[in-house]
Amino acid sequence: MDSVKTGLWFIGFLVLFDIAVNLLFPYPANPRAKPGKLNLYFDYGRSIEGKIRRQVGATDESTALLALAGWLDSENWSENHPGQPVRPDPGEELLIATYGMSFSNQVSRAMETINPNITLRLIAGPAAPPNHSFAAYQLDRGHHEADVVILGVLASSVKGLSAISGMTWGAEVPAAFTFPKYGMENGELKAIEPKIQSIEQLRVAVKDEEKWQAFVDQMRNHDRFFNSFLFEENWTDYSAIIRMIRRSWGQKHQVGLTNEIHTSAGFNQDLPDIQVLPVMVQEFAETAQADGKLPIVLLFNDRGYDDHLFEYLQPTLEANSIPFVSTHRIAPATDLKNFKGDGHFTKHANQLIAQEVLEIIEQHFPSGGQSENRVK
Repeated sequence: MDSVKTGLWFIGFLVLFDIAVNLLFPYPANPRAKPGKLNLYFDYGRSIEGKIRRQVGATDESTALLALAGWLDSENWSENHPGQPVRPDPGEELLIATYGMSFSNQVSRAMETINPNITLRLIAGPAAPPNHSFAAYQLDRGHHEADVVILGVLASSVKGLSAISGMTWGAEVPAAFTFPKYGMENGELKAIEPKIQSIEQLRVAVKDEEKWQAFVDQMRNHDRFFNSFLFEENWTDYSAIIRMIRRSWGQKHQVGLTNEIHTSAGFNQDLPDIQVLPVMVQEFAETAQADGKLPIVLLFNDRGYDDHLFEYLQPTLEANSIPFVSTHRIAPATDLKNFKGDGHFTKHANQLIAQEVLEIIEQHFPSGGQSENRVK
């Protein structure tokens, strides 16, 4: 009898705790509002679908900024779009187009600081994986007059080659944008295109059960990180306790899959998803050269990845004489002084990386690459 009473008291406590958390730490209804630390903590375990639906408003102004980022929409990169030049600015000598993520954007801006005679065309996505950057480069071909094209590859985002959206492999703070997943067919890259390819299409899909389910089924079949318990919205989203359980499960799920892709020994080269990366890098370089542009591959070996990205791609880069810069020698991932608290490289490290990229450019465009602002 006592054990029954104890059990009832415990259940009652859990119910009260659940109610109290939801009342005291509600997540803001406004997609643009910044939640408090505890509000965010108790919401991490909400379903991915629940988070995405909450991010998406009827207009861009009522949509979370994260949900607007990274879409492969070439209309946003057109000549009329502010901030995406198609040719060098007046008085400047070179246009450099960079495809990547915040890491590549920061290095590109550091290049501009060192050499003000360059114009930047930056196309990126949140922690964008190589398949996103490569697809952005392909989509952008023929739409600009860049002299140099840079493909940024981030070691910690290589796992995104197994995904088709930023939703599934960033479950705690999912980014809505999508990108192709590549495989090999008859020795060539073959893309599986996502069924949703713009924020406008996502707005329609979240209100259209058939379109949404078709997209979910595509992720279920082609996205290695998809998990129904983590993704699908249902009544469990209303329980703070179940949200915490889902978050714990999600972390275990993410770590397990990441460890199948990368270990302390390096990347798992037996995985078909990973095997497309060298092919992707080679095709990037070959097509850029065919277009009369200088291709540069920029390898970011970030924390926890030592020089593994360089080790994997070195044979391809050297065998095909592809110009590249790898951060493992300039700002080693084993030296924490090279990184800020958010995981990005420090300003000084970015400047050193940028200078090495500019030195490659100087070899091909001597007048455009010269600068008096060299980093010491």
